[in-house]
Amino acid sequence: MLKKFVALFVSLVLALAFPATALANTTVSFSYPDGAFDDEEMNASVVYSDAFFKNKATKRNDSLALLSAGAASAVYDKDDIKAFLQKCGFTNKRDSVTDENSDNLSFNFGKKKIGKKTVVAVILQGTSTKQEWKSNLNLGFDDNMQTESIHKGFNATEKAVHKNLDTFLKTNKLKKGSVMFWVTGHSRGAAVGNIMAKRLSDKYGNSNVYAYTFASPKVAKVSAKSARKYTNIFNYVNPDDIVTNVPSKDSQTLEKELEALGLIDEKTLTAGLAKLGLDSSVNYEFGTYRRFGKDIRMSDADHDSMVESFGDITGAEFDSTDVAHNHCQSCYIAWLMG
Repeated sequence: MLKKFVALFVSLVLALAFPATALANTTVSFSYPDGAFDDEEMNASVVYSDAFFKNKATKRNDSLALLSAGAASAVYDKDDIKAFLQKCGFTNKRDSVTDENSDNLSFNFGKKKIGKKTVVAVILQGTSTKQEWKSNLNLGFDDNMQTESIHKGFNATEKAVHKNLDTFLKTNKLKKGSVMFWVTGHSRGAAVGNIMAKRLSDKYGNSNVYAYTFASPKVAKVSAKSARKYTNIFNYVNPDDIVTNVPSKDSQTLEKELEALGLIDEKTLTAGLAKLGLDSSVNYEFGTYRRFGKDIRMSDADHDSMVESFGDITGAEFDSTDVAHNHCQSCYIAWLMG
């Protein structure tokens, strides 16, 4: 009887010290709509572990990056992201923000208690409507045609989403000291997520914000030193992805990029720039924009392995000349799987 009691006591102590799910790796199979293939549903698998959020947020973790790329892809469909978060053990809350300036965004919040803290997931959706391109290209100009320090469209969207996040934290009674954040997004969602991760880091500290972005445009006119101090934000960038170069230093380069993205062609170029408040006969200088944190750029070796994984995921051959292939979710997932 005594032996049984001792064995039970030891088992209880071990269970409390080392929860069964805390360090276990769980395979998460998920679906996501890929815009490069007319939103055709793709399937992939990633690994989730609570241990990801016990490691230092300032130490890059490609396994957490792959998990984040999966979440940033699944969020394009409300059912896909719901299933994804649930498989990772997070609650799920879907919401969106909208306004007359097309500063729109859909997103998912979730929470999970890991150890003594609660991890709040902030998964931000990328561009889903043509109207959102108005926000994507809204740099913000003053009377002297100078741009604001932070991209106006992304900034306005982040503030609206952040207001929702503050409400989520208050509703769930989550306060500084008891909460950590997992922030991710692709494309437009990555840009908004980059700004959000910066602001959360300012308030809660770099050590409490795990941020991974994919295919993010540049978001702010800040010095390299100011951007680099956010050592917990990792931005995965395919150098061949035009979106990651926007906004450019000047309007002439922006014109070429908009053409390459298929947003405007030669016939409508002047009209397109006029909608941005620009005169196509003048070359405007916008200044140097950056992303907060550290850019992780795809190398030639990464590219070779990505191409192989891309075929496995999509069933299609990777086309390096295709703007959509270079920017799509599958490209970034395949990169991290390679």
